[in-house]
Amino acid sequence: MAAKAPKRSFPWITDLDIAHRGLFTTGSEREENSLAAVQAAVEAGYAVEIDVRATVDNIVVVFHDATLERLTEGKGSVDQWGFQQLKKYTVGNTGLPMPSLADVLDLVDGRVPIFIEIKSPEHDDIQKVCAGVRHCFEGYAGPVAVMSFDPRIVRWFRQYMPKYARGLVVGREMLLNWKARLMWPFVLRKTKPDFIACDINLMPNSACERWRKTGKPLLTWTVRTDMQEKVGREHADALIFEAPAVIGDQS
Repeated sequence: MAAKAPKRSFPWITDLDIAHRGLFTTGSEREENSLAAVQAAVEAGYAVEIDVRATVDNIVVVFHDATLERLTEGKGSVDQWGFQQLKKYTVGNTGLPMPSLADVLDLVDGRVPIFIEIKSPEHDDIQKVCAGVRHCFEGYAGPVAVMSFDPRIVRWFRQYMPKYARGLVVGREMLLNWKARLMWPFVLRKTKPDFIACDINLMPNSACERWRKTGKPLLTWTVRTDMQEKVGREHADALIFEAPAVIGDQS
């Protein structure tokens, strides 16, 4: 009889609330996904959530949007540019270009958990960005988790990097589309996530309540108001938040 796989346990997933894209302020030097925003979250004692994508030359950068226009003076898709080319564009009012994932890992250095949301590439090939994240993790000893809306990405990490915590991000497409709801049990079997991160605007819901009864963590995003925080505290195990939520209660 084959031996049972050891039970997976990542208690740090719910130890801290999680600053969404760092502890950022729009239009300031602490713009979303910037090193300054990450540093502010670490100093305040929060875990950090960041978004990552791959450049054309396979460097994993910390940037939310698929395109450059909203936060830089550049144009076009991030994955059409090389990393050195992207360095000529500063992000918002930071005065700095977008950081790489390696830059963020060096900055955090294991002080707080990092939740890395991997964005699906425009060309639909997940191998490059997943392998790039794996490469960045080499030699990093701090607590890190990967998560994605894309079940293929979560499944990739189950197969190739099983020792790391992995999470499935859940939004309207999954919970409000009847076809997606029918596929939900299949997706969970294929990905075997260690946690779920659900849109706060869909909380509470029966799918997440069933998940929570399994004893595995349920996170919720993005908590921005007192009311959302109240719902999140009651129905989830940790909050992915933006100020003034969470911080407002401590002032």
